[in-house]
Amino acid sequence: MPKKKKKTKKTTVRIRSTVRTQRKKKKPKRSLKKKVGKKVKKSRRAQKKKKSRSPALKLRARKKKKAEAPGETVHRARIRVIGVGGGGCSIVSEIAPQLNRVDFVAANTDLQALKGIVKAVRIFQFGHNLTRGLGCGMDAKVGQKAAREERNKIARLFKGIDLCILVSTFGGGTSSGACPEFAKIAKEMGVMTFGIFTLPFKFEGSKKLQAAKSSLERIAPHLNAFCIIPNENIFKIIDKSTSITQAFSSINKRLAQNLKGLIEMIYLPGLINIDFADLKTVLEGRGKLSYLNSITSQGSGRSGEVVKEVLKSPLSEYGILGAEKIIYNITASQDLGMREVEEISRTIADFNKRAKIIFGVSQDASYKDKVRITLLAVGCGKETKLKPKRKSKPDLKPESEPEPEPPKEKPIVRTQPKPKRKKPKKNPRLKSKPKPKPKPKPKPKLKAKPKPPTKNLAGSNSKPRPEEPEQKPPTRKNALDLRKEAEKTEKDLLEQENQWDIPAFLRRKTEEKQ
Repeated sequence: MPKKKKKTKKTTVRIRSTVRTQRKKKKPKRSLKKKVGKKVKKSRRAQKKKKSRSPALKLRARKKKKAEAPGETVHRARIRVIGVGGGGCSIVSEIAPQLNRVDFVAANTDLQALKGIVKAVRIFQFGHNLTRGLGCGMDAKVGQKAAREERNKIARLFKGIDLCILVSTFGGGTSSGACPEFAKIAKEMGVMTFGIFTLPFKFEGSKKLQAAKSSLERIAPHLNAFCIIPNENIFKIIDKSTSITQAFSSINKRLAQNLKGLIEMIYLPGLINIDFADLKTVLEGRGKLSYLNSITSQGSGRSGEVVKEVLKSPLSEYGILGAEKIIYNITASQDLGMREVEEISRTIADFNKRAKIIFGVSQDASYKDKVRITLLAVGCGKETKLKPKRKSKPDLKPESEPEPEPPKEKPIVRTQPKPKRKKPKKNPRLKSKPKPKPKPKPKPKLKAKPKPPTKNLAGSNSKPRPEEPEQKPPTRKNALDLRKEAEKTEKDLLEQENQWDIPAFLRRKTEEKQ
């Protein structure tokens, strides 16, 4: 019996092995069928999706294919916003979630400050060997050295970028020292740069203000254009009850609105389109003061209110007066009227008739009763520079008067005697008398100018004496003198005429009696 049991065990093992081998062979066949079935199902689903596509999606797909076609691609400008220093990084971290289509970078030497920045912003730490992860201690020279040591690392930030917007709060060590070096590197790489800078409060001290102004002087020649926002102007926007965080966030919101309007003006299409090429023509040049503002309004009279608010920003201490170039875009719904566009453009053009103006109009369905204007003016503040030049013009005249001929000829003007001579036209003798008097004709020769050096050498007393009496007679030629002379001559003539009117025999009798 035990032998039989062993045989049964062997048979069971063999059966199991055969089943396993069969299953292994059948598995790939079943899996192929499943895969084929899945592919069929997916293709059917894709066909259903294609059928359910709206015409708007089809147009977008066609546009993508056209853009991907070789030779028909349009270069899309790359814009990067870089915040330098603690204040610049905090501004960028608050602006970044509100804006799209732009890259954001926070550059600082302080690692602890960089930890609190939003994820949407790229962190860029430099100067670790010099500061060891700390700040610059309000020393601009330390920030300058830190930027110069890692010049190659900073240059990578500007590769493939068309426009760089530098944001910084001047007065600190990193911002005042490193930001000019960032602008210098961007200029060497041929990148257009636009700066947005804030100045410290007055209560922070005069030294901090001087450091901010000196950094502005150093950075201006490396930038195409820049805006200045003094922190003192915050009090124009805030109430007494507002906190510090709300005060600074109010400025950041204004900056976010302005940058959003500028970016949408470049990227979004419109009826009258503005692209990056137009912005490039406006930003040509170096070290030009600019004015950026974007405001929306709604209701009746919206066009007039928008223009007034756009041209007068509470944060800036200057306007668009004297601007060389102006670019602005009007965004509204399809209800925007031609009269509104004409009113807006006329008021902007009246400020500077000589300025080069580029404007655009774009329509957006989300702006139901609203109108938004984004305005950028470059080359502001020129009229204040022209005023001192006008004052200097009279100062140049005495220096350029080596020949005092005109002042001497002016007192000898013949306009005074001419009307006086017209009165005694009846007397031809009077005309002959004034003729010898205006003998100061040798005066305009003014050969006496080279003679003053000879006066000191040899008896020049004789030469000035004839000049003095010659100068006096023209001054004595008054109207009263000429009238007196005319009256005397008239009296003499009348007496002679009266004598000739008396007959000869009567005259003889009078003479005999005498």
